Amino acid sequence: MHEFRQRDANEKVSRMNLVSRAAGVLPVASRLASFQPAGIRNFSDQKKNSPATSTLLKVDWLLQKIIPLVLKSNVRDFIDICKEDVQFDDRIFSKKLNGRTQLMSHIAKVRMYYRYLSPFNKVEWIGSCVYENEDVIVVLWRLTTLDSSFMTYFPSFITKKENKMIVKEGALDVRIDQEGHVLNIVNRAITASDREGAKSLAKLKEQQYQEELKHEEKEMRKEFDRQYHS
Repeated sequence: MHEFRQRDANEKVSRMNLVSRAAGVLPVASRLASFQPAGIRNFSDQKKNSPATSTLLKVDWLLQKIIPLVLKSNVRDFIDICKEDVQFDDRIFSKKLNGRTQLMSHIAKVRMYYRYLSPFNKVEWIGSCVYENEDVIVVLWRLTTLDSSFMTYFPSFITKKENKMIVKEGALDVRIDQEGHVLNIVNRAITASDREGAKSLAKLKEQQYQEELKHEEKEMRKEFDRQYHS
């Protein structure tokens, strides 16, 4: 009995890891056919050469994992899927870069800047938009920084002041080719259309996740019945 429970637990963990990695890839891709974006989106004129929706969603999953690591850990997994001549256009901070080397250098400089700017910095992935027959993934991000000064390093009960947090938000338009390689990235302000699209996709992903959980539970019950009631 103990061995079955342990094996069952291990298999469940393995399956859940697979679900967490693939959540919203193929099943959600089939549903995006009826997913209509808010507003008109003309990211690319090369619609006929757009990557498969499943490819968009796989890169979307990677970006969801990578965005929170930008200021604190290795983002090599993302750099590896960028083309050598990847273009980066930062319209929020007025910066343009060409190539993977410059992009890696820029990330390192930004990481160092914020590390010395404030004792607390946090980057969050807050949503994404993926549309069928497009070649762009829109990633919504949030940067929270503690407004740093000499007084920041003293407890609030001494200074009698509340810590002030500076919050910035933006959106990344990440354009990819048919193989899932990143061609260019545009960092810009978030629009209402971005937020609505992200909410819709999040709802699809959550629905798919719940269906996967139900399927896992059903399969586990079948296995239990087979082991003990056959």
